[in-house]
Amino acid sequence: MAETKLPGPTDNQDRRLDLILRGLERVDTADAELIKDVLHEKVHPDIFWGVAPTGRPHIGYLVPFVKIAELVEAGVEVKILLADLYAFLVNYRHSRSLVASRREYYRFALTAVFEAIAGLPASTIEFHQETSFSASPDFINDAYELLSYTSLGEARSPNEELATTTMLSPLIVPIIQALDERYMDCDFQLGGLDQAGYYVYGDKYLPKIGHKKRHAHIMNKMLPGLTGSKMSASNPKSKIDLLDPPEIVYQKILEARCDSSTANDNPILALLKIILVPISRLRLEQSARVGSNAKKAIPFVGPNAPEGCVFSIVSGRESYQYKSYEAIEHDFLAGKLPSGALKTAVANAMNQILAPIRKSYEDNSQWQEVLKIAYPESERDVSNTSLGTQNASENFCIPTVLREVSNERVKLIPFNSALHTAGFIEGVKDCPEVWTHGPVGPFVSAESFDTDFIDTIVRPKTDMLLYAVIDRCKPPTAADKDGALAGLIAYLGTSPTNLCTEIGIVVTLPQFQRTHVTSNAVGLLLKLALDSPKEGGLGFRRVQWMTSSVNHPSIKTAEKMGFTKEGVIRWDRLYPGGAITGKESNGKPLHVDGKVSHMNGNDLGRDSVMFSMCWDDWYLGGMREHVCERMAR
Repeated sequence: MAETKLPGPTDNQDRRLDLILRGLERVDTADAELIKDVLHEKVHPDIFWGVAPTGRPHIGYLVPFVKIAELVEAGVEVKILLADLYAFLVNYRHSRSLVASRREYYRFALTAVFEAIAGLPASTIEFHQETSFSASPDFINDAYELLSYTSLGEARSPNEELATTTMLSPLIVPIIQALDERYMDCDFQLGGLDQAGYYVYGDKYLPKIGHKKRHAHIMNKMLPGLTGSKMSASNPKSKIDLLDPPEIVYQKILEARCDSSTANDNPILALLKIILVPISRLRLEQSARVGSNAKKAIPFVGPNAPEGCVFSIVSGRESYQYKSYEAIEHDFLAGKLPSGALKTAVANAMNQILAPIRKSYEDNSQWQEVLKIAYPESERDVSNTSLGTQNASENFCIPTVLREVSNERVKLIPFNSALHTAGFIEGVKDCPEVWTHGPVGPFVSAESFDTDFIDTIVRPKTDMLLYAVIDRCKPPTAADKDGALAGLIAYLGTSPTNLCTEIGIVVTLPQFQRTHVTSNAVGLLLKLALDSPKEGGLGFRRVQWMTSSVNHPSIKTAEKMGFTKEGVIRWDRLYPGGAITGKESNGKPLHVDGKVSHMNGNDLGRDSVMFSMCWDDWYLGGMREHVCERMAR
């Protein structure tokens, strides 16, 4: 038994049984009866969970550890079996030395997972190594015995992977796993639903070689992948790695499927049902239990959440408080809960869980060294994903401006596809009108936005710098530590030779409109362009603002900020297919004397209103002071 004392089991056996059985995918009646009997016989029964150290652990591993934390709370001794022989046989492409390194990686990672879930010390669980007993004469003799009873069809029966393998070694793993149960000799065994076939095999054949004692099996749910089917370490897009940085977690969750018509195979609802709500509930129960030896772990609720609340979701100015997963599912399927708000809350909660795991990794040089050996392929350094190369304006003609520009209310940061695309598209997906007056959009997905706008239009241009706008008055989010993504803004047509630029692509997300965001974003770019180099600016002589003659909000913004109207440029722009994509034209007909002209009626035309603010307006005309006043409102 580990040194740290287990939480004392409650006198209420029903409560202990509930902690052991709640939230499971499957518990057979015979297994439930076995567990009840053991609880009456033992103060601290024991259980083991076996895991094969193959691919890198992802958030799917949180599922069994939620149950493990509940088992510890119920006074059960938990043993983690690192099934290294199993991993070698089933993943035969890798050497035993590589598997040994992965075993140690799992030990570090799973220790951090356990501590992160409910704040319980890792010393309350034990780690065991399969190869510590699998080379013993008794184990080997038992394996020979089972081989003599097992047909090829039965060896293939536990799952599809074994059914289709052309190699011999994977067909031995049902025997190895069955013997794990015998040699761990615990009262219960925990596994995923995908282990059911192995349990059937063991129950059938272990008695034939003299191991009559049956151990209870409990099976947890399986977490679906973000893109469909099972979450898998071999499919990076389907999973969130335990060490993924916050912005990648946020991006993957915002891009995940989330069908509001059904709860089936919905990865966002599954994260809530299987991981987040159970963890939040466990943390609430711990905080109420006198004498808990757990560090304080915070439930996923807001500061003003009512008693018993297990999950809070914020959408704009609305706050939703829930006491059960079922209530969240009901509101989401009924259309009362926006998918964007749901995904953001899930991303924030998931990052709260993963933060101490990442911190453990950063503080542990041994873990870092093991990672280099265990997973030498390109995915091993999560922190070096393509984030650094996805700056949309990396070719901008003034490299020194590729930096943050901010005040206490708003931050502008060069737009980065990995950090900002998913959140931006989520914010505008129900608002196609934001694209009405511009040459691009609407975009049906984050992928089309990156392909058709960022990669095709923004990235090749040397005179364009696209910024993400961050509202620093909002709480930190997974997308940005300083606040919430509020929109886009850009410099266009920038010429260091002629000392001029244009402010454009001003897109403020609906919930941030008519706030301080737009005026501060525009003001920051005006100050950067027109302030002298001594004041930290570029010392430009002209900043222009060009907008559609029918884009009245944009015209109003230019006027409020103090731009001077210079005139209207007639038929300045063409919106190819604009009548189909929802663009708004100048309202002028494309016909002459009642006859249709040669022009395509779907290609709409635009008149542009030209505004400007120049250096003399800025310094001599009082516009610098005016802009600062507008920003302070």
